[in-house]
Amino acid sequence: MKDGYLIDESTPGKYLSADSGADLPAAKFYLPDGLPPDIELSKDVIEAHGRAMHSLGRLDGFWSEIDDPDTAFGLFVYKEAEQSSQVEGTQVTVSDMYREGTDSKDVREARNYASALREATTRLVQSGRSRENLSLDLLKSLHESLMESGRTDDEDPRPGEFRQQYVWIEEDAERVGQQVRFVPPKPEIAIRRMDNLEQYMQSEGKYPDLVDIGILHYQVETVHPFVDGNGRVGRLLVVLSLISCDILVHPLFYLSSYIRRNRDEYTNLLLAVSEDGAWNAWLEFFLKGIKEQADEAFSRAKLLLQLREQYQEEYRDAPPSVRKLVEAIFTEPLFTVSKAAEHIDMSYPATNNAIDRLVTDDVLRETTGYDQYREFQADEVLDVLNRPAEQIPDPGDLISNTATGETMGD
Repeated sequence: MKDGYLIDESTPGKYLSADSGADLPAAKFYLPDGLPPDIELSKDVIEAHGRAMHSLGRLDGFWSEIDDPDTAFGLFVYKEAEQSSQVEGTQVTVSDMYREGTDSKDVREARNYASALREATTRLVQSGRSRENLSLDLLKSLHESLMESGRTDDEDPRPGEFRQQYVWIEEDAERVGQQVRFVPPKPEIAIRRMDNLEQYMQSEGKYPDLVDIGILHYQVETVHPFVDGNGRVGRLLVVLSLISCDILVHPLFYLSSYIRRNRDEYTNLLLAVSEDGAWNAWLEFFLKGIKEQADEAFSRAKLLLQLREQYQEEYRDAPPSVRKLVEAIFTEPLFTVSKAAEHIDMSYPATNNAIDRLVTDDVLRETTGYDQYREFQADEVLDVLNRPAEQIPDPGDLISNTATGETMGD
């Protein structure tokens, strides 16, 4: 946090003195200006916008070619939930969210994230893909779905409610331990700024939609309207804005992975907007992330589709229980026999036989080592989902290989 109050700086806000007697380990808070800001978009931002839109268009076109992609590859929603949770410092994985009996607070809140994304997407689709249908009620509903109330008396995130007290963001500092990095606006100002955010969110906007989404994300993180969960709400807003602007049809996109890999740069650039007016640096970073994650989502989805088609071909003459289970592992890649039987609507014995065949064929693997209460996972499916980003092939290579009849395993 800079010294002074930024009064004479060309920034989208300024520091003001905190109320006397405020329960706050700092003397000032940041007051962001209302939206929209006045930005002269740089050549680099304009070019980054074009690249991001191209990648998003390719991703959306891919989903449109698949029957019911939300069902086929709904585990992408869990991938976003996993990555968003890890941004917050947890070690939650996709497997944790699927595994029965895993019930820690972190896992529950990651599952909540996935459910909130699905529910909000359904709500947007039903009301119409339009910026006009993004609202503070939607953001509060997301927050209510995400957060668990009453963890302790001192740590109640007040699900679905804007905060009524000061909050602050801390950072580790050499030799002094924790220090205050940033103080968002005091609560009554935060509420007014959120009213302004809603007005701009629902307008046609001053800039291209992707640029506006980057601006909206900055504003939510800077205003910090909730006691906790602001980052998760801000990341969900990115995905929902892409849908409301009709850039994406399905929520099978996960920006959180990019933010997790570049967390320090992400937080530094957000602060640089507030204190230096560095809009172009932030927007170029944000648009680069959109492109990278659209490319990664396309490649992972293409690999999953190739794997599914391989399994369909291998088991086209197999009993119905086997064919159904081969389809189901792309939705539920980790399960018990009972859960699988319910999912594919087959008897327990038939499902058990199907699982045994797929275990023999190394499509499934038993993970507990027990004779009872066995649990199975589809390693190849989870490998595509969990493989490090740097090991994922470029979309152009996948498209080229598909055109020549090759797969990445050939």
